[in-house]
Amino acid sequence: MAKASKALQLLFESRKSTPHVKFPHPLKTFFKRFGRSHFRPFPWRDQRTSAYELLLAEVLLKQTRAEGVVPVWLKLVRKYPDPASLSKARKTDLTRLLQPLGLHRQRAAALKEIGKSISDDFSGNVSGKIQELLSIQHVGLYVASAVICFKFGKRIPIIDSNVLRVFSRITGIDFGRDIRRNRDAWGLAWAILPRQGVVAHNFGLLDFAGLICTPRNPQCTICPLRIHCVYARKRLSVI
Repeated sequence: MAKASKALQLLFESRKSTPHVKFPHPLKTFFKRFGRSHFRPFPWRDQRTSAYELLLAEVLLKQTRAEGVVPVWLKLVRKYPDPASLSKARKTDLTRLLQPLGLHRQRAAALKEIGKSISDDFSGNVSGKIQELLSIQHVGLYVASAVICFKFGKRIPIIDSNVLRVFSRITGIDFGRDIRRNRDAWGLAWAILPRQGVVAHNFGLLDFAGLICTPRNPQCTICPLRIHCVYARKRLSVI
């Protein structure tokens, strides 16, 4: 419960805080528009995807390219269609299925524990309450926020290492990679979160990071934010 309490404190205190840096006004609507025009149709983004299936996808996506997760996730949700079956999975079978993603033993153990927790503590149902999601071992603030936003439609920002990279490059401030202690980054995420179209906005942030503001060789020359971005201006000035 200590993990959940700290995460909730960070999330909701940052909502009330004023970030030390602000995005230029045009950027406040940019990601929603980008999300609608550059939507990447990964299978877990289908509206018919259950909260359980989405939760598994978000757990697998940590530190892993989405394209590589697709075939593994499809096999995973077919073989283990509910938390009970996942909790009872043979570790050898689960490890073999997850092997293409790497860290397969750790991932297998984590998924079994997640399945057991949902089965035992929540009667097999993935909760729509962020504090209950955070009480599940191996479910952190990003995963919980993503499920709450994308499946339950709640107005909540999402931040992962990719979003931190986008924020850092645009503002010129190093936000690091740790989302658990980065109140300024969460404050900025709240500040640009629209009242309407939150799902499109959050997808837009993720897709912009995956398509344009990539970790290596970012597409600064074609980036529509290059005139607002500290990183792009510096990089293009020396090319």
